[in-house]
Amino acid sequence: MNNRILSVFGSMVLILAVGAGETRAEDFVDTFIAGRQAEDSGSIDQALTLYSDAIKMAPQSALAWAKRGEAYLRKGDPKSAIKDLTHATKLDPFHAAAFAKLGFAHNAVNEYAKAVDALNTAIKLESSSSEALNTRGFAFNGLNDYDRAVKDFDRAIALNSNDPRYYNNRGFALNGKNDYEHSIPDFDKAIKLDPTNAMFYNNRGVAHMRLKQFDLALDDFNKAIEINSKFSSAYHNRGMALSGKGRHEKAVEEFSKVIEMNPNSPVLYKDRGTAYSKLGEYELAKKDFEKSIELDKRFAPGYAAMGLLLATTPDASIRNPALGKKFAEKAVLMSDATGPELTRNLAEVQKALNEDSAAILTLRKAISMDPSNKEFAELLQKWEKGPAVRVSTTIQTTHQKVFSNLW
Repeated sequence: MNNRILSVFGSMVLILAVGAGETRAEDFVDTFIAGRQAEDSGSIDQALTLYSDAIKMAPQSALAWAKRGEAYLRKGDPKSAIKDLTHATKLDPFHAAAFAKLGFAHNAVNEYAKAVDALNTAIKLESSSSEALNTRGFAFNGLNDYDRAVKDFDRAIALNSNDPRYYNNRGFALNGKNDYEHSIPDFDKAIKLDPTNAMFYNNRGVAHMRLKQFDLALDDFNKAIEINSKFSSAYHNRGMALSGKGRHEKAVEEFSKVIEMNPNSPVLYKDRGTAYSKLGEYELAKKDFEKSIELDKRFAPGYAAMGLLLATTPDASIRNPALGKKFAEKAVLMSDATGPELTRNLAEVQKALNEDSAAILTLRKAISMDPSNKEFAELLQKWEKGPAVRVSTTIQTTHQKVFSNLW
């Protein structure tokens, strides 16, 4: 056996000698290297075939299983990747990179708790891995655990300050904490490091939009679309920013564009329905809200929007306050009473039914969920016609999702 094989594969060759029968170590190494070369050149299917051949030669090789798992990830097949990477970690419980990629694969199928478990092991084995920390931070984002996400991104950036994804992902976490003013510098840094990434402009635009800086938000969404004309999230967010500026007709146009790209999204129909309602197109709004609920019977914001429309519309042919209240209550129940916006929505429906005391109590509950929300406080002040409600400066967690990227 030549020295090149021993130096490159170490103990893996010893496993071959025991478990591979007639297979020569040199044949396995040559096949494995050919798989890596195919993967590096972008020939993922060929790489998968070669890694599979290598696994047949050495079924106890954790490295071969791990590399095939990585190739499945690049092919866009995270479920197959999870199977291979899980097997690799069983064969070699000290394979930090396999645990890190396993966490990545679980993230790809929204199994964030499983991702955290795998990444905890990866980081324990290799605490200096900025990529493992970034990937675990991404999983914490998925779990809405933004405080722990920020800590992981802080550590990842301390280890590698030149990766734009780390700044973008920390900005995402800060957005999740409603800390938009501090998220914007992170997106600025990400864009400075990589001005060609449409995602970074989109995410910064979301922060500007939450701060009601609609013109800055539109600039960012326009830039994102300029970079990637098929970026549906940027069109959606541009529609939201236009609606924020009161340009509801243009917002409807944007939502309609992105509905063509994603015709099965209940969120898009709900948002377009809201824009129609602002335009006084109540029948069209009702149809969109109905469509959002049809697409997802558990989509609480769709029920909330329908409830508010039925309770407040001036169109007598649609108005049904009692039914609207049932829709609004169902939305709150479906969210396990944890959604401040849905709770505020119920308060507005109660107010429309002249249930003033109940409305104030419900709105106070929404404020308790999100004490930093100035709009809630101003609305309560208006209803009570009393002194301003003190608003906490504590940043609270919401479930607003924006898109991010690990690749």
